[in-house]
Amino acid sequence: MLLFIFAVLFLPMVQKALPFIKSKGLNGEFTIAPDTVFTVNKWFDGAYWNKKNQYINDNMGLRPDLIRLTDEIDYDLFKKIHSEWRLIGDNSCVFQDVFIYSYLGRDYNGYPYIHEKVRKMKAIQDTLAKLGKSLIFVQSPCKAFYYPEYFPKEYKEAPRKTTNYEVYKKLADSMGLNQVDFNAWFLAMKSKSTELLFPKQGFHWSIYGSLLAADSFTNYMEKLRGTRMVHPYWNDVIHTDIPRGTDNDIARSMNLIFPLAHETFTYPVVQYKEDKSMVKPNVIYIGDSFLFQWMDEGFMDHTDNNWQIWYYYMTLVNKDIPEKARHFLDDQYCMDQLNKADCIVIMYTSRNLDKLARDFVEKTYDHFYPSNNSTGK
Repeated sequence: MLLFIFAVLFLPMVQKALPFIKSKGLNGEFTIAPDTVFTVNKWFDGAYWNKKNQYINDNMGLRPDLIRLTDEIDYDLFKKIHSEWRLIGDNSCVFQDVFIYSYLGRDYNGYPYIHEKVRKMKAIQDTLAKLGKSLIFVQSPCKAFYYPEYFPKEYKEAPRKTTNYEVYKKLADSMGLNQVDFNAWFLAMKSKSTELLFPKQGFHWSIYGSLLAADSFTNYMEKLRGTRMVHPYWNDVIHTDIPRGTDNDIARSMNLIFPLAHETFTYPVVQYKEDKSMVKPNVIYIGDSFLFQWMDEGFMDHTDNNWQIWYYYMTLVNKDIPEKARHFLDDQYCMDQLNKADCIVIMYTSRNLDKLARDFVEKTYDHFYPSNNSTGK
């Protein structure tokens, strides 16, 4: 028994020196401590040993496997999650607290703020329409709205207040803003759909749900602009319990050994057919991470002539600039690109409506209506 204990204790050291097991890396965002250089000063002031200890700890053999083992034990025995901002609800459904806050109205911006934002968006939409361009406001579905019955216990009885989603929806409809409400559509399909629209293990709509929404959005653009466009379609789907892409992005970041929940995922075998009568517009998408599923699944590449994502109106992602190499936006570039675009899509989930398009609406409104800005109207 003593020899066995010593063997287990020395196993990480042996793995580090002579790797005999190929460990799978950890998921999520974290920083591995770098090695340090020995100096006399660092030795005597303790800096060398502090940094060296951190380096050895973060780079020891089998560390990812031991972390996964610890995370699995903590989750199975105590429902404890080591990932930041994750909350485990009923039926193995995982949430981020900020999504629940948006459902409860805790991030509400207030009626005057939202009214002014929508008023300016409508003015921009009217101006762009005269230039032959379109502005479309898209509300992506929110997991907290879709699965409130699975909330953690402390949020199930929490009082609900006015939400950004409800006020944006009402004002956009009343002012005639071009609005696509996927949140309401997904809720309407929840009890009818035989396919998984929102995974319990992910932040976002399922890949299947995102493609369903992409086809619906294309229909909307066709009617709005009076054109025929390329559509995603499928005659066959693959059903599997093995998730792809973002369908388990929350669970993946938890670094567990076993799947968090058993779900059947649907993956369409997507095709695109086009002819010379179809129009491919130049589209600017301004929004959050829900846009990346459309990008990753090739929807934008097939339906748009040129596209770019202005992620939170902060950084640029397009065909030539992948998500991991985002460029920061500047005002002059944005105004130049607006002149070249056929359609501007502002697409956010409820959780991010409190920072809708950051200051894009205000800057674009001031660009088109400088006199109103100077007079304070």
